[in-house]
Amino acid sequence: MELITPVSKQLSFGPKVWMISRVDQASILATHLTAQNRLVHWDSFWRHDGNGLIRPPSRKTDPSLMNIPGRHLFPDLMGKVARTLNLPAPNLYSDIPLSLLAARNLPKADILHGQGNYSLPAMRRAKANGMITISDVTGQLAEIRQQQLGAEYAAHNRTYREISNYLAKRRTAEAHFADAVFAPSDAVAEGLQRCGISPSKILLVPFTSPRCKNLLDRRRPERADTVIRVLYVGNLSLAKGTAHLLSAWTDLRNQFKQRIELTLVGSAKPCAQNLLSDLPDGCNWLGPRSAQEVADLMLGADIFAFPSLSEGSSLAVMEAMAAGCAIVTTFDAGSPIKNHISGLLIPPRDPVTLATAVSTLINNPTMRRNLGQMARDQIRDELRTGYGARVDAAYDIVMSRHG
Repeated sequence: MELITPVSKQLSFGPKVWMISRVDQASILATHLTAQNRLVHWDSFWRHDGNGLIRPPSRKTDPSLMNIPGRHLFPDLMGKVARTLNLPAPNLYSDIPLSLLAARNLPKADILHGQGNYSLPAMRRAKANGMITISDVTGQLAEIRQQQLGAEYAAHNRTYREISNYLAKRRTAEAHFADAVFAPSDAVAEGLQRCGISPSKILLVPFTSPRCKNLLDRRRPERADTVIRVLYVGNLSLAKGTAHLLSAWTDLRNQFKQRIELTLVGSAKPCAQNLLSDLPDGCNWLGPRSAQEVADLMLGADIFAFPSLSEGSSLAVMEAMAAGCAIVTTFDAGSPIKNHISGLLIPPRDPVTLATAVSTLINNPTMRRNLGQMARDQIRDELRTGYGARVDAAYDIVMSRHG
């Protein structure tokens, strides 16, 4: 595995790229490549500049991308119908059509940069025609998720299952087939190796949440009260460690009484509904909130607790770092936290260690402030480098090996 460290240069040329990916996870890279006149085709779900037929916020992209071919409305509609009808494995109805439509194209490019379940058919055609193929693995493969989540589900008398075994297998096959594999975090890179992907094929290319810049531009408010505010943002589910967070919180509240408060923000998955039906004292669940409300809560929080069992690279943790929170999370959350430097890393499924870490931060305000400031500085440095520059550096490495 190789960590990508961009050199300080402004690229005026580079390999031509064909992308196959979701709109919301790839629009930053697409904008970067388009500005350099290097993105020749971008197969994705329908995207728009504010006037599209399907207009969820995640589909809105830079107007410069409207002239890039590869907008597919049909997979979006199929996926929406499948979700409306509550069909099993609704991702099948959007991902398979997108992958088939993408494979019909064979643009003139040097690299096919594909993501998720959308790229394997196109990769086969691209490689046969001399293109270099890259699989962008944004989250853990199914084999690793089963290892991370199986025991937790069993402890709650449930069985962990993939949404679609077919798509899960194809995702793994794509990673094995590609010439190179991009991983967003050390956690994903380690999981790829455990699935048999050669370390020499894996390049670590971290992504940074686009909301971090706004948080870095804002000052943390001065507070007159002495209550320590602990915050969690994300879906509430067994996979996110919700059961362990609430268990740890019960002990913490018994220890610190009214000196501490816990706020939960996010939608509840069915597996967590019973956990939230009788919340412990001092815990407040707000449900989903807007991006602006989440930003305000993060800037006002002292500690951000995120004991997830399985992630690709948690955007919520990055945003909490940008807000200057002291972070307690797990290695499996895939965050860029450096243990005891920009936050505290704890084992998953360990409420005792979680409570101890939060207790340590409550009792040490200087440590809490220093970790929060270091987290902010780390995210600022990562934004200064830029995701596009990290991908460019990775492209250079892949081209030198296979070009």
